[in-house]
Amino acid sequence: MSKYAVTINFHAHYGYIEYDPDTKRASVVLDDEAAAAKTAVEKYLSEPHTFRIASGETIRDFKEVTLNPLDSLEAFQQCLTRMWVATDVRVEWSMPPGMAETCQEGL
Repeated sequence: MSKYAVTINFHAHYGYIEYDPDTKRASVVLDDEAAAAKTAVEKYLSEPHTFRIASGETIRDFKEVTLNPLDSLEAFQQCLTRMWVATDVRVEWSMPPGMAETCQEGL
């Protein structure tokens, strides 16, 4: 399986997280000015999290699950949807990794 990457944003400091489902490891890339945010994301990805997630036939059906972010791609993606609340680092779902750097080079 190939690596999965998403763009992240901490107060206009863009970087990315790359997850390898084969090794169950993630690497976080953010510039030095966002070092504390990078540490927060790494910590977040290393710990289990309990969420209520939609599950059922209606939008009112939820179940509580505990996920370890690095256990699987599905767990990783689900945990990323809540990462911002815990770390103040946002996933830019619609921005491919590297896009922010490419746009800044053109300025």
